[in-house]
Amino acid sequence: MKKFFIMMMAAVSATASFAQNPNIGKEIKATKDYNAGIEIYRQQESSLAPEDKSKAWQELYKLAKNVADKSIAALQENKMAEVNYGDICNAIDAAKNFAECNPDKGAKAMEELANIRPALINAANETNSVEEKLKYSTVYLSTAKDGDPLSGLASFFAAFASYQNKDYAKAVSYAKGALNDERVKDQAEAIYLTSAGMNLNSKADTLQYIKVLSELDADKYFVQICTMYNEIGEKATAEKMVEDAIAKDSNNKFAYYMRGTTKNDSKDFDGAIADYIKVTEIDPSFIYGWYNLALCYGNKADNIQATKGDRSGRLFGQDLQDCNDAFQGAIKNLEKVRELDPNHETISNWPMQLRMYYNAVGQKEKADEISKMLGDM
Repeated sequence: MKKFFIMMMAAVSATASFAQNPNIGKEIKATKDYNAGIEIYRQQESSLAPEDKSKAWQELYKLAKNVADKSIAALQENKMAEVNYGDICNAIDAAKNFAECNPDKGAKAMEELANIRPALINAANETNSVEEKLKYSTVYLSTAKDGDPLSGLASFFAAFASYQNKDYAKAVSYAKGALNDERVKDQAEAIYLTSAGMNLNSKADTLQYIKVLSELDADKYFVQICTMYNEIGEKATAEKMVEDAIAKDSNNKFAYYMRGTTKNDSKDFDGAIADYIKVTEIDPSFIYGWYNLALCYGNKADNIQATKGDRSGRLFGQDLQDCNDAFQGAIKNLEKVRELDPNHETISNWPMQLRMYYNAVGQKEKADEISKMLGDM
């Protein structure tokens, strides 16, 4: 049995040796076509010796460069209609692979195309094809050195294309490389966060996403982080974040906003109202502060009706007064929202909320005016 095993290994070794092809460079050259040549290379790549790979890529580069020269000349003469960015991309990619196999000769190939490489960024920006955008940008990145001034743009285009392909892991990776480029920082951050937030199927996924937000900008994403902690049952962690933030800065509107939200959820409406009032005092232009303050008053009124009303839902005495006062508080603050957001572009549903509260206190004319504004009458 041992002898048989040795013979088997010898046969495998002989097969592997036989698969090597020192003439692959000549075969590729004979095709006179880059696409045909790359197909030959891919079929044999796994069995080629390093020196054979070098010969193959040398010939592939020559074929690709020969075709790309026409587009390079057109680009230099600003004859954009005659430029084929795919041909330029193939030449740069072939030069890169040639350089990896043969650093000395390949470096010269890369030098020949150094001034044309930025064309890939323009191509990635202009094309509507997701696949082309990804190809141009990733080839550029694969040939970029540290400190390359266009790497951020290339990373952004690669991130955008990866996101379009629903390859969220790659989108996150590429977007991260564009976060420090002021030209695309905001767009890259949006892709980064959206992609990282996809498929949050477990508590562990959410905690990982919270880590991403925290590392990116914990202050900027304070509300989202607190909200997510609450959603996964980590309320104590969220509450500590809020109290620590207030202790650090007594004018942190987002901390009061989150504390108000927590109190509202636990039906501590008066406590929530106090926190939301603080939010509006810190930043009178913060529409969501006024809106949540209004809703909190509305929730207080609804709670009074639900807990204090008789079997027919009627209220009397102080309970009736407290309920009406709460509805008036909701109306007052929604009217402030209306003042700040007259076309309901920031908060789309404030008109419906305001109409509901007008009806609750019998202000039918004002409710009808809202209906006319919405086109419901």
